[in-house]
Amino acid sequence: MTKNKETPTTTKKWKGIHIFWSVVTVVYIIVFLVAKPLAIKSLQETGITLLKILPIFVLIFVIMVLSNLFLTPELVKKHFGKEAGLKGWIYALLFGILVAGPPYVLYPMLKNMRKHGLETKYMATFLYNRNVKIPLLPAMIYYFGWQYTAVMTILVIIFSVFNGLILNVINIPKTELTKHNIGT
Repeated sequence: MTKNKETPTTTKKWKGIHIFWSVVTVVYIIVFLVAKPLAIKSLQETGITLLKILPIFVLIFVIMVLSNLFLTPELVKKHFGKEAGLKGWIYALLFGILVAGPPYVLYPMLKNMRKHGLETKYMATFLYNRNVKIPLLPAMIYYFGWQYTAVMTILVIIFSVFNGLILNVINIPKTELTKHNIGT
């Protein structure tokens, strides 16, 4: 007799997923019976939406694979761990500014790095600096002027460090940040 390795949380999650999809299916059947054109239009829109977000899922998958291949625990600890010091701050600032794309694509990678030793302060600083968008700086200068753009950019960078320090003081446990098993 083998022991069931599923935790109550995992079982509850799967039960919730089954209930959700059952309700969606019943609603679609009812709508199909009552208003067939509306149901068909809805299914078409759902398909179009899925096709639009498919590249994002592929990108997330690629980032997960690459982070698992190249972001070893030793590398993360060296550059973003407790002993990283000033180097960790500089990397968090630069990568936050330079990495393009929507931040939710990076969440799985950050979660993986967190498991390998990424400090909260560097993660917060990285995410805060995502507000400095290099491709948007010319438009910002055009609309608001270079002085405003320069001051705002400098303030975002400075406050990203404060944000990291504050979150480091609060000291949210890693288990709290990584307990959700989405994407792992």
